Amino acid sequence: TTTTTTTTTTTTTTAGGQTEGQTAETESTGETTGSQLFTVLHGERVAGPISVERKPVFAVVELAGTQYKVTPDDLIITEKLSGVDVNDKIRLNKVLLLGNKTETVIGRPAVEGASVVAVVEEQFLDGKVLVFKKRRRKNSRRLNGHRQPLTSLRVIDIEDS
Repeated sequence: TTTTTTTTTTTTTTAGGQTEGQTAETESTGETTGSQLFTVLHGERVAGPISVERKPVFAVVELAGTQYKVTPDDLIITEKLSGVDVNDKIRLNKVLLLGNKTETVIGRPAVEGASVVAVVEEQFLDGKVLVFKKRRRKNSRRLNGHRQPLTSLRVIDIEDS
């Protein structure tokens, strides 16, 4: 278990020119709790290409507010996961449903003891999205754009206890 303590200092200036400071300490652990969506498996990295055995099992996992139906060797493209690097193994903890040919287990809200192990294959930027706004007859136009950061995950295994 790793423990990290972060100290945050907030300084506020009042109307009279006086400053007030507040200090808050937060502590985070590397343990898995029910509220974490994924856990980085420290010390476990993938070197080179991986081969995954296809099994007749599937799971529905929730990651970054989106549900994905996955089987081993599937590729998931999701919003950027902060705190992970390419070739890191991560464990997706929020499994909502497990199933195979003979049975299906539905979690309320999640299946206890079930997890999905995946490898971070790539972190990249999506294609450019242009946002164009125009107001008629006012010679008012505005053009903005952005590229959404994404993470691609390769599912290695679906674990059930």
